[in-house]
Amino acid sequence: METEATPQILVVEDEEAIAHGLKFNLERKQYRVDVVGDGREALERTAERKYDLILLDVRLPGLDGFEVCSELRRRQDFTPVLMLTARSQPDDVVYGLKSGADDYVTKPFELGELLARVEVLLRRRQWSKTATGEAERGTAGGRFEFGPFWVDFETWQAKTLGGVVELSRKELSVMKVFAERPNQVISRRELLAEVWDLPNHPNTRVVDNVIVALRKAFEDNAWRPRHIHNVRGVGYRFVP
Repeated sequence: METEATPQILVVEDEEAIAHGLKFNLERKQYRVDVVGDGREALERTAERKYDLILLDVRLPGLDGFEVCSELRRRQDFTPVLMLTARSQPDDVVYGLKSGADDYVTKPFELGELLARVEVLLRRRQWSKTATGEAERGTAGGRFEFGPFWVDFETWQAKTLGGVVELSRKELSVMKVFAERPNQVISRRELLAEVWDLPNHPNTRVVDNVIVALRKAFEDNAWRPRHIHNVRGVGYRFVP
C-alpha cells in the first residue's frame, strides 16, 4: 500500500524494455515509479512534482542525461540522480558526476547492484531533508563559523567572499565533513566515500572540482589558502 512516505522515483529511459523492467522491479520493492522517455519530458515532470530519486539514462533523445542533470542543479533541484551509462563509455562517469549526478551504474547492469544503489541514495536523501530544515545532525544550531565566514547546514546558505549564497549539495556535504573533522588530513578517497558514496572510484577529479569551488568562495588567495590546505599526494586539511 502506498503512503505519503512511499519513496517516489522517476525513471528517465528511452529504451522501452529497460524502462518497463526498471518500473516492474522498483515497484516490487514498494516504490512509486513514473517513467518518461526523453530529457525534456523529464524536466517538465520534475517541475510539476517532487521525487526522492531520479534514474537517468545518459543517451536520451533531445536533451541528454548530462544536460538534464545540469539543468536540475541550475534550478537548485538537488534530488539524488543515479546515472545509467554505457560500459563502453567510461568518460560518461566523469561527465555525469561533474554535471551533478550522485552515483552511476553501467549497462548492462546487475539488478541487485542497481537496487542496492537505489536504497543507498534513498537513505542519503534523509540527510538532505534534514539539511533543509527538519533536524540538522552533528552541528549545533545548524551553523558552522570560521574566520569571517559561516555555513548554515539547515538553509544550505553560506557567507562567502561574494556575499551570502546557496551552496550545492556536494559543496555543502564536503563542508560538513570539514566541519566535523577540523585540522585532520582527509584523503580524496575518504571524501569520495563519504560525499559521493564512491569509495573505489578511480578518478578523484570530481573532489578537486568541488574544492576549487569552495576555495573561490572562502579563500582570498587560492594559491595560499587560509582554510582549505592541500596535503600533497593525499587530500586536504581544513583549518577553521
